[in-house]
Amino acid sequence: MQNHLSYRWPTGPSLRSVPYGSPKPPLRRLGRAARTLLIVIGCLAGLALLIFAAFWGVLTLAGYFSNQIVDAPPLPTGSISRPQSDGWSPDDLPWGDPDPAVEISLSQPAYQLLTAQEIYQQVLPSVVCVQAGHGESYSVGSGVILTSGGYIATNYHVIEKGSDLEVMLLSTQRVYDAVLIGYDEELDLAVLKVDAQGLTPARLADSDQLQVGDQVYAIGNPMGYLYGTMTDGIVSSLAREVEVDSRDMTLIQTSAALNSGNSGGALVDAYGQVVGITSAKITGVNDDVVTEGIGLAIPITDSLPFLNYIIQTGKTCRPALGVTCNIHTVEGQQRVIIAEISPGAPAEGILEPEDEVIALNGQPFDTFYQLTRILYATGVGNPVELTVLRNGQEIIVSVTLYDSLTATSQP
Repeated sequence: MQNHLSYRWPTGPSLRSVPYGSPKPPLRRLGRAARTLLIVIGCLAGLALLIFAAFWGVLTLAGYFSNQIVDAPPLPTGSISRPQSDGWSPDDLPWGDPDPAVEISLSQPAYQLLTAQEIYQQVLPSVVCVQAGHGESYSVGSGVILTSGGYIATNYHVIEKGSDLEVMLLSTQRVYDAVLIGYDEELDLAVLKVDAQGLTPARLADSDQLQVGDQVYAIGNPMGYLYGTMTDGIVSSLAREVEVDSRDMTLIQTSAALNSGNSGGALVDAYGQVVGITSAKITGVNDDVVTEGIGLAIPITDSLPFLNYIIQTGKTCRPALGVTCNIHTVEGQQRVIIAEISPGAPAEGILEPEDEVIALNGQPFDTFYQLTRILYATGVGNPVELTVLRNGQEIIVSVTLYDSLTATSQP
């Protein structure tokens, strides 16, 4: 099944339409001699075709048996055609410098519902087209302006395989060269920067306030050239667990129509605030059943800590305790039991195997996803307060989070 929404343009010639409706020449009736000759020619052609098919079948059968006995010789060096993207790394893209002084935040809650027309006029100046070029090909997606100074959020898979970046404002179609500030491949996030001032940043809303059934709109760049397209739908699920490119993600599910090129665009609530970054859709045919109307977006509240970390450091992180957990589901609620503590991790000497974590910073949780969200929101270098059950007694301990990505990259 296809599940990403970027669009990689082909490098071949464009298709040309064939005119229709022109008058056809009148048919001419063949004479008897001509028909007899035509029948003879047809018989001879059929006989030749049967002889050729038999000869080809013998050759194929002989080749099959010979391949079972003798391995084919290796192809000579240089004769294997490889796509240009082989060996690609993010280092191939133009990079910019992070800025520790920049921080994005959620807007104040809005209480006035807007019409679809008002939402479009408000949000369109904050949505862009993102193009990642590589040789003669390029991929196209969308992006959301985060700051007036030119920071833009998009999906990692939009810029993947590219070697140069361009951004076009959908409201004015003005084009800027862009640089990459940082990315998180697992979360499918990337931050770009353009040299511009006075841009219109999107109003970001707390996606935790969404409810199933809420009206939402998607604004982006479907098909790479349908600039500024807006579609509408509802929130179908708040925390849909799906696998995208072998990565487990928890996303907002929406019925708003999404198509190739929408990746990195805005999912907007009824108040004109961006609540998600459109990222993928589930589509295809499985057992003769066509899948439709399942769009997916990264919740803004989930992505905010990582977008800020990328802007300020140029890297991403994973705030962690340094423990391995076992998850047990009891009556729909997930119980998190400490299995082991990594040597040298912050939790060493504080948590113990068989401890059950029941709350973080005083907040109880029902799923492991909710637990990780609290850790991510707390951030690297900050303490988190854990309420745990140990030997039947409830105790409270404090652990300072570290970056598990940095820890695992160390020798």
